[in-house]
Amino acid sequence: MPEHDIEDELRTFRTKMLIARPFYGDVLLKIPIVRDDTVSTACTDGRVIRWSQPFFEGLNESQRHYVLMHEVFHTILMHPSRTRGKKPKLWNVATDIVVNNMCDALARDLYKAGEPGIQMARPKSGLFSVIEPAETADNLYGRILADNPHPYGLRIRANYKTYAPQKDKTPVDMPFPDADLIPVELTPEEAEALESAMRNLLKEAGTHMRGMGASCFVPRELQLVLQAKPLDWKTLLRAFLSEAQSDETSYATPERKYLHMGLILPGHSMTDDGELESVWAFVDSSGSISEKEMNDFLTQLYHIVREFHCEMNIAYWDTSVTDVYRRIHREKDVLTAKPKHSGGTDINCVYRWAAENKLRPWVSVILTDGYFGRPDAQLSKALPKRNTILVISNESQNPVYDQVGKVTRLTVTK
Repeated sequence: MPEHDIEDELRTFRTKMLIARPFYGDVLLKIPIVRDDTVSTACTDGRVIRWSQPFFEGLNESQRHYVLMHEVFHTILMHPSRTRGKKPKLWNVATDIVVNNMCDALARDLYKAGEPGIQMARPKSGLFSVIEPAETADNLYGRILADNPHPYGLRIRANYKTYAPQKDKTPVDMPFPDADLIPVELTPEEAEALESAMRNLLKEAGTHMRGMGASCFVPRELQLVLQAKPLDWKTLLRAFLSEAQSDETSYATPERKYLHMGLILPGHSMTDDGELESVWAFVDSSGSISEKEMNDFLTQLYHIVREFHCEMNIAYWDTSVTDVYRRIHREKDVLTAKPKHSGGTDINCVYRWAAENKLRPWVSVILTDGYFGRPDAQLSKALPKRNTILVISNESQNPVYDQVGKVTRLTVTK
């Protein structure tokens, strides 16, 4: 197909999407889409989508639409700039699987609506696997990372929806596909500017969609990426303990002042010697959190806990709770309370251990990289989420976080 025919076809697709699905049509009109025969297929750096003429010539029209929307989803989800702390090739694989499922959902939406001239169809090559509808790239990345401990080759499962590490579901070995994400290392200012620009773009597109009154498929991950930034964990903890110190209600009476933050605070109780109940820090020791991050977190936690005359305890965990340090009263003891084990990651071991030891902490603060599997609904009752703060050490997003507690992010002092 001549070059101008493909470019005309893509422009026509954008125009028709603007009418049929204004949300995506608006996005398509505002993201630069450029022919670049130096790339092998199609790719994006989060700002521009590039496509190869020879590759597009080998696809039919519906497949070209699919590939274009594949790159659009990568762009609006800011996948190229979310590679920090991850293995780029595995991140590309995880995002491809998630994005392809989004494309499949949009293709079904367009087919059912009978939209003329804008059908989408899978290309013959690509990464396809069954996943939960609300699966995020960050969570899937954690699962793929667990299956690929070595830098060579790639192991992929055909079904991650029924994925369970304890079951024998052997992944399939395959070569790494061509990467279509161009990793971008952004400064905090650049990241903020890109996120702001993407928010504005999607806000305008959403307004356009509502104005046209058309239905639209919007993926869960997009909602997560663009959600409001959480409170700093130190601010959240201080608010929690301040309420405890000023309130004379019992533990069984929930404090509803912070319902707007998604947090229900229990009334406070005192120990026999007049101190508040213990604060437990459960720290992920699987190896993905740096020593500086860990020390910084624990030191800041110690000072806040002592400020409110609480008793601090630390427990390290991976697939089991391994090293426990109780009643820490000196700052130097915080830095000597080190983990002696490192392994996989399963948050259910924390719940199991808390139940076995009959813990009833005033507040639990769980520090983790976010890749910890799916919490068991029954086990998690050992540490009710209403008085649990989940501190994530990276920018990952996952719907299961809300099942653990109030979600916030780790901040490290310079």
